[in-house]
Amino acid sequence: MIIQRVGGYCFKISAGPTTVAINPPAAKSSLKVNKFGSDLVVISLRHQDFDGAETATHGDKEPFVITGPGAYEVGDITITGFATETSYDGDLAPVGNTVYIFDMDGIRVMALGALSSGKLPQDLREELDGIGIALVPVGDGVLDPKAAHDLMVSIEPKIIIPYGVGKGGDQAIASFLKAEGESGVKPEEKLTVRAKEVQEKDGDVVLLN
Repeated sequence: MIIQRVGGYCFKISAGPTTVAINPPAAKSSLKVNKFGSDLVVISLRHQDFDGAETATHGDKEPFVITGPGAYEVGDITITGFATETSYDGDLAPVGNTVYIFDMDGIRVMALGALSSGKLPQDLREELDGIGIALVPVGDGVLDPKAAHDLMVSIEPKIIIPYGVGKGGDQAIASFLKAEGESGVKPEEKLTVRAKEVQEKDGDVVLLN
């Protein structure tokens, strides 16, 4: 599996011939990414900064798009979305954000989107065993550094990939890394990892450019 942060709050995850785009921004968003082709697009929040399936559509490749809670199966990928709270952009909505857990390439990945509360709904809490990689928002309108740290302690993912959100995102990430005891972590261009290697990790923090 290869994970890249390709701009904004968008991640590109590839395994073999399959590419998944998580939260690509729309063309009208101030957040920009280069267009790329994907097989699956996962949208956590119906906001222009997260909701741009067209950004992850290239040429003749038409991705399957998931925009909310439910259980899905796309090729070899199984994915479940859970309704959660967000206060991104100042708009608190009990079911405004969707947290996704998906199994891909033998790795269980959790994408928190624009989650703003560490108090997760019961149906989601029942599915938290064996999280290999967690994509964690930290900053404005999402989890603050302490809430993000506390949530990761409770979930115990093998690998944590935090991403700064909003104007205060960089400072929030610095505070989160300090709470994690990982202040010396340097950003990387991508994370390349196999399922066996994930299981050998113990809450390792990876920063992606």
